[in-house]
Amino acid sequence: MTSIQQKEFLDFITLLDENGLLPHVVLVGSWAEYLYQHGNVLDGFISAAKTLDIDFLIRNQHRPTPMVDVVSLASKNGYTADFDYMESTTKLYTPQNLEIEFLIPQYGVGDARVIPTNLGIKAQALRHMDILLTHTMTVSFHGMEILVPRPEAYVVHKIVINRSRKNKREKDRDAIRNLWPFLHKETLQTITNGLTKKEQTTFRQITSEMELET
Repeated sequence: MTSIQQKEFLDFITLLDENGLLPHVVLVGSWAEYLYQHGNVLDGFISAAKTLDIDFLIRNQHRPTPMVDVVSLASKNGYTADFDYMESTTKLYTPQNLEIEFLIPQYGVGDARVIPTNLGIKAQALRHMDILLTHTMTVSFHGMEILVPRPEAYVVHKIVINRSRKNKREKDRDAIRNLWPFLHKETLQTITNGLTKKEQTTFRQITSEMELET
């Protein structure tokens, strides 16, 4: 991450914190790796992540109450809001064009790809996100408390979705390999025990392909 990207990340996290919104989202994606390093989560870990995306997982579509319009809030603070007509989702962009996206777990039958939320965001609904949402931890960063997935859950999720990632598949495998030696194996086992049978099968297949010792 460049120093400019790091500053823009910090600026947006600060905006969420100042408006009481950090408890309602989990930082996922490659910026979580950044906090694993700079939030002293994994001793000796160095993130190799490079990305222009900042991804947040919304914990509950009906929170906060009353509703807080993040789009309006961001727009007043120099961010650009955009409605993605292809995906019908809301995205924000920093002055240097980092893309800020909001995701939400998809449950049950059907294929509701977009879910409106009390953050004023139409979030992209994705399967398997419950792996991240169920296993979170709080990281102190610049005096703020930020929710991130536990590193073991972060890696399990990347493994479970790896085959669907297409052009990002190898990038994700690099991240998995980089994090693997730092994971707590008992925590990893607990998380994998909670997967669905299909997810467990995928986990075993991918870890075998990657020759990861479980």
